[in-house]
Amino acid sequence: METLAPPSVGSEIRVASAPPGSPVEARWNLAFVGILAYLVVEYTRLPAMFAVLLNLQLGKVAVLLSLLGFLLAPRLRAGDRSPVRLIDVALCVFVFASFLSACFARYQDKTWSGLADTLRMALICFLIGRIVTTSWRHRVFVFLLLLLNLKMAQFAIRGFFVEKEFGRSAEFLAKIGVGAGSVGFFSNAGDFGVAMCVVFPMAIMLLFGETRKIPRLVLAACFVAFSGAILVCGSRGATLGAVVTALAALARNRRRLGVALIFLLFIPAFFYMLPEANKHRLRSALDWQSDKTASQRMALWKAGLRMFADYPVLGVGPANFPPSYSERYAGPDEDPEKWAPHSIYVQSLSELGLAGTLPLLLLLFGLFRLNARTRKMVLGQGVDKRKSYDFNAALALDLALIGYLVSGAFLTVLYYPHLWVLLGLSVGLYTANSRKQGVAAESGVEKKQQNYTLAAS
Repeated sequence: METLAPPSVGSEIRVASAPPGSPVEARWNLAFVGILAYLVVEYTRLPAMFAVLLNLQLGKVAVLLSLLGFLLAPRLRAGDRSPVRLIDVALCVFVFASFLSACFARYQDKTWSGLADTLRMALICFLIGRIVTTSWRHRVFVFLLLLLNLKMAQFAIRGFFVEKEFGRSAEFLAKIGVGAGSVGFFSNAGDFGVAMCVVFPMAIMLLFGETRKIPRLVLAACFVAFSGAILVCGSRGATLGAVVTALAALARNRRRLGVALIFLLFIPAFFYMLPEANKHRLRSALDWQSDKTASQRMALWKAGLRMFADYPVLGVGPANFPPSYSERYAGPDEDPEKWAPHSIYVQSLSELGLAGTLPLLLLLFGLFRLNARTRKMVLGQGVDKRKSYDFNAALALDLALIGYLVSGAFLTVLYYPHLWVLLGLSVGLYTANSRKQGVAAESGVEKKQQNYTLAAS
């Protein structure tokens, strides 16, 4: 009888996943280390804080290492990838539409840097979806993402109270906002608020799929810190995003008493603890004509829609909103060079037209659809799987996207990593469960063949 060798250190146990001699996916390899390194560089903004690191291009190096590791890694069967093809096709069409829009853009000196952002985010989405393809890797990646955001959240909360100790009024802090530092795209309070809206539902949903004590404590701390950061950051879009996400979570989890109770209590507690100055800013947004920030947003949105009406197919080009606004759409008393669309929807319509917006909408639809397929596969393994990491992670990714879509309606965050990381994680989670389903099917077939052989003998 043939004896089976024990699994090597660092490799995953995969029963009947492939014929003898087929490659087995290691937990750690160059591709996975590279994509984790990218996450650290992106969310800590190290080159922006330390000038000596600027020339090292750490983010690009990490991405290239991850890409090299992916190309060198043995190819493994990915299970049924037919639902993933919708996202793959939509992503390719989105990139191609962005390229065409850049070719016809008026301000060529700016548009190619905008296209470079598109290509970078598309590559990140692709790599995450092809590398983070086991439940173990998914846990590690998401846990690191939450820890990096926890670092920013506690910094923002401490910054809020330090500013108050220095005599800043609550009204002043609510107006200028509190971000996560002075460098990088999280320094802006609104952009920081979007990041918190993405991760805060992930923390609480994964808490209900975790059984170990220390990870549960860390996830609970993350949820409290993310909620607190949204409270003090001063972003109205983030506040709205948090409330809508909580309502969506409550609607999706009505039969899960513990989850529903958390979000049912979250909404009144959130408004009770919200600083009075922030509540006043929320009320002032209803009368946007009298609110300077709100009226500026409305003017920018109207200008963006006029750009879309003038260039409905390809838009004005990636990163061409500010110069186009300055030249043709700004009012006489405005300083338009610093303005942005302040909405992912207006940004897409004005800069990319229908050619880029339609595949973007298809990407969003594909993410929800893919997560639903993942949950269906998980539940096919048994009712108790509702408590599993994979099931709760698929729900968490849905809620994170809702938080992004609501808060992003007021900010220019289309080419920030949030959406593209969520897309990659959804693809990776589906792939992991598709492989598990394939393993189970192969095991069933092998068992039937063995029974048939025994019966025949």
